[in-house]
Amino acid sequence: MMNNAAITSTPTNIPSAAPHIIYGTHYSAAKSKRLIINIHGLTHSQWGYLQLNSVIPFTGAGYDVFNFSFYDRLPKSRRLSASTLSTHQDDLSRVINHFKDEYDSLYLTAHSLGGLVSLILNPQEIQAISLWDPAFDVTHFWSAVKCLTPLQEKDAFILDYGAEFVIGRAMVDEIALYPDKACLALAEAFSTPAQLIIPEMSIFMASPHTSPLNYKRAFPAPAEHITIAATDHCFYGTGKDLELFQNTLNWFNRFS
Repeated sequence: MMNNAAITSTPTNIPSAAPHIIYGTHYSAAKSKRLIINIHGLTHSQWGYLQLNSVIPFTGAGYDVFNFSFYDRLPKSRRLSASTLSTHQDDLSRVINHFKDEYDSLYLTAHSLGGLVSLILNPQEIQAISLWDPAFDVTHFWSAVKCLTPLQEKDAFILDYGAEFVIGRAMVDEIALYPDKACLALAEAFSTPAQLIIPEMSIFMASPHTSPLNYKRAFPAPAEHITIAATDHCFYGTGKDLELFQNTLNWFNRFS
């Protein structure tokens, strides 16, 4: 049932490894005991299209929402160029620990690289996860579409996603540790009910990695695989984000 109460948004900062701070925003329309934590993908932040657009439908369905950034321009935040899979895992763990005693149930959405981060962490404190076009075997994807250019003077790479970003060599080297075989093993070991929502025009179809259908088979039951037609990696298109959110809510409601 939709909740028509006004949504309150509260800036919420969580200590990370010193001296860093994790910046986020907590959204609530009622005193819910269920929280959805949205995990963004590489080059995105808590202000991303999916993260912000999810707030009204998720709070309207009786959940609180927490959006946060793995890196930001704010003081003491990490920068993207200094971020790695390990720092992402550590910060996600800190976010979950911050809320686990405040709520009866925690749920995760994980878009793109957030999906790989979640699988590596394999958090035990959550009820269910919805993986939104998760980025498995990223190294093969980058190679297939020629995304990376070395930036020798900074021991980094230019990541060309249309707009250009600088990511450190440590991030690239860590991601290389998770080819398809390793990602499938992570899926097989994942201990939380997992939903995969794959857009018909997923960018990862360009990669030579295993089909998302094999990841559906790899996750232990209960698991679910949904394809959303006529949309892309960010679920753009009229109503496509709402279709994504409704499928996510249907899944989470099964484990409430």
